[in-house]
Amino acid sequence: MKTYALVAAIGVGVLATALARPTGLPAGWQQSGDAQTCAGRVVAVDGAPSPRAFSIDCKPGTSGFSSLMQQIAGTDYAGKRVRLSAELRADRLAAWGGLWMRVDSGQRVAAFDNMYERPLRGSFGWQRAEVVLDVPADATALSFGFLLNGPGQLQATHFQLDIVAQDVATTGGPGAPVLPRQPSHLTPP
Repeated sequence: MKTYALVAAIGVGVLATALARPTGLPAGWQQSGDAQTCAGRVVAVDGAPSPRAFSIDCKPGTSGFSSLMQQIAGTDYAGKRVRLSAELRADRLAAWGGLWMRVDSGQRVAAFDNMYERPLRGSFGWQRAEVVLDVPADATALSFGFLLNGPGQLQATHFQLDIVAQDVATTGGPGAPVLPRQPSHLTPP
């Protein structure tokens, strides 16, 4: 899935998820994405940095992505460089997964990184991952979490959202509009 298509899909997924039934995730967390065969939940884990972890489990044959995420106001982070980090573990990622963060300024995506250019693949034990973005002064929202594209299982714990110094390199870049400006395919092609 192309990076900008995933940006738009996450934005639409957030809106659709807000109208969906509760997921059983802790307050503030929600599941979004276009994959229909993925379960997002909190699970008990052994040998992990914490006794419980967030988990996305997508069945074989899954197409599309699933994300566990939060969305917060951008006010406290406006004008700053922000790092999202977490500990992740993967089992049989057929396509890819990663942490992601998006910064919105109104209807414009001001910054975005979903680790598409440095994807997590295959199977691995607990390891730290991070994304770092500049948040413009007019930021209205930060959306962040982790995602799995395709089948496999990805778990995450110990999320941190920190303001960092300017000498910490950014990992992402400018985004694309959250919503298209004009409708398309009003009649099926």
